[in-house]
Amino acid sequence: MTDPCTRAAELRALRSDLVSGQVPARIRFDREEVEFFKADPAALDREIARMEAECARSQGRRPRYAVIPRFRRY
Repeated sequence: MTDPCTRAAELRALRSDLVSGQVPARIRFDREEVEFFKADPAALDREIARMEAECARSQGRRPRYAVIPRFRRY
């Protein structure tokens, strides 16, 4: 398996290409050729977040967590 930091950078580049429409796929049926790209942006975002968390752990940094607001009763 590749380094999670490298993989996160590759996935971010793929996400950027996907958003800008630069990632076509070509399929040829006899004489006809079709270009398309099927992707799930939400799944890609989840994988980027997972790789970034693994990267942070591998470098000894704590992954980012959401701050949960708590109210104190006085």
